[in-house]
Amino acid sequence: MRILLVHGWGANGNAWRQITDLVSEWSETTAPDLRGHGTQIDADGPYTIGALADDLAKMIHDPVVAVGHSMGGQVVADLAARYPELVTAVVVIDPAYGADDEEIALAPDRLADLRERGSEAGAEFVDRAFPQTNELHRETRAAMERTPGDVLADLYESMYLAPGSFGHRPATRDFLATAQHPFHSLYSTGRAADFAMSLTWPAGSTIEVWPGTGHYLHQEHPDRFAQLLGDRLT
Repeated sequence: MRILLVHGWGANGNAWRQITDLVSEWSETTAPDLRGHGTQIDADGPYTIGALADDLAKMIHDPVVAVGHSMGGQVVADLAARYPELVTAVVVIDPAYGADDEEIALAPDRLADLRERGSEAGAEFVDRAFPQTNELHRETRAAMERTPGDVLADLYESMYLAPGSFGHRPATRDFLATAQHPFHSLYSTGRAADFAMSLTWPAGSTIEVWPGTGHYLHQEHPDRFAQLLGDRLT
């Protein structure tokens, strides 16, 4: 089995290193750095969800299970929609779609803040995701701080505010209505999962909630997440 691991906003492929080791006995994994992130920090734009999905499509030679965290959840959903022949199933972890009206109302100000303060504003997002400082927090924050501000701002706009974006719930509902592959969705909060449960999914899809975990739940509990992948995919 081939698994493509797609990191989130302001992260890089290194975020998957523990997962890669844990599933290596039964899968082949690829965890690339997305355009504008990690080793691809100098890659030219555009920095959009569609462009990131196009980049991934070019590197896939045989169909994969596409796994995405946060922004990566949008990327793999877009990849599966536009390149269905390259994907066999989708796994999303706290995907960056399904934002409610309240969150979308805040999006223009958040985008303006990203345009003004760049990665500093992005780092504050990481701080809010961790109730206390630990090694994972420090590592995640450092990756965000290394990501250029224009990359973070452009991708945030692409997720929630740009024409054709599907981060807002009405657009999410329309976009996912055409899904052709099983989706296995993992959430840290019941509120987000409740919206997912209101949607119609292809046969074989699953939705699971891990209460009491943070946004980076797959990194907080790598063994548990690797087990989930094994249970769902094998």
